[in-house]
Amino acid sequence: MDCVVISHGHQDHTAATVEVVKAARSPKVYAHPHTFLPRFYEDKTGKRRKHGVPEGEGIEEIEQAGGEVFLKKEPVEIVPGVWTTGQIQRVTTFEHSFPLDKGRRDIIVVDRNEVDDHILDDQALWMDVHEFGPIMITGCAHAGPVNTILQVQKLSNFRKIHGLIGGTHLVGRSEEYIQQTISELRKVGLKMISPCHCTGFKAMTKLWQAFPKSFILNSSGRTIEVGKEPKTRLI
Repeated sequence: MDCVVISHGHQDHTAATVEVVKAARSPKVYAHPHTFLPRFYEDKTGKRRKHGVPEGEGIEEIEQAGGEVFLKKEPVEIVPGVWTTGQIQRVTTFEHSFPLDKGRRDIIVVDRNEVDDHILDDQALWMDVHEFGPIMITGCAHAGPVNTILQVQKLSNFRKIHGLIGGTHLVGRSEEYIQQTISELRKVGLKMISPCHCTGFKAMTKLWQAFPKSFILNSSGRTIEVGKEPKTRLI
């Protein structure tokens, strides 16, 4: 393995980074500068719990395990033909951070200042697959799947996107929000969509209904070959 890319600094996306680095044998590790900063959830009583990179999985531990850490806001070509999106611009009018309960805050500590956490470190991967076109791989898409697509279009000059694989952060979203996302996704001509993780059952079902010929059910151990019809789209 040549490199590891961290999608963002939440604990469920960073809890085994050191173990992956050890298995990969001295890879380059790419992340946004905010990835390893302290993060907290604060409830309306002021009680806090950590929500960032777990202890033992930080930059120092990664380097001790043999990894070389690169913190970049800008897009990076991690291996020939495979790029990060870098920090994704938030340009759509409807995609936004998940609404919090009254009095609750998501906090990140930047330059020793506590600020609202808009998860600016969220990023994805994209590549141009020969004879098929661009494929995107998201982590959570906290910036919004549509914003992520717009970022890839801006970087690649492609109008159509062949495939989208990964989290979409549509879990718990309203019917209107999901339908508006689907409406925008239809515009880019997806030939393959394989959502997972933070998509949620309701949104997963609606994406399957909207893209019945393009939808591939995602799961651990699933192998997806671009241009090759899977033995079964739904397991």
